[in-house]
Amino acid sequence: TVVFSGSLSSKSKADLLELAQALDISLNGARNNPERIFLIQAQLDGRPQLKDDPKFTSLYGRLPGGQKRTHASIVDENTALGPAELLLRPAIRRRLNHLQ
Repeated sequence: TVVFSGSLSSKSKADLLELAQALDISLNGARNNPERIFLIQAQLDGRPQLKDDPKFTSLYGRLPGGQKRTHASIVDENTALGPAELLLRPAIRRRLNHLQ
């Protein structure tokens, strides 16, 4: 029995095809890995019961880019955001002042 783990973005074409076969989905229309990942992720999102299947459990609970989800992330001492809210908030970028 194969147990799938890690982020989808780090997987090779062969790994993604193997995962799709295990999920019993077709990737025939996908031309590249981002399209394959999109189709697989859509299946995982639409089938939350697979979280309880040891073969697929570790594919759940990850953010895009392979970052692990936390139960809550503290923005300030009064506000805690869950994973869904974290995806919706704008990115915080620090500007560096260039010396002339």
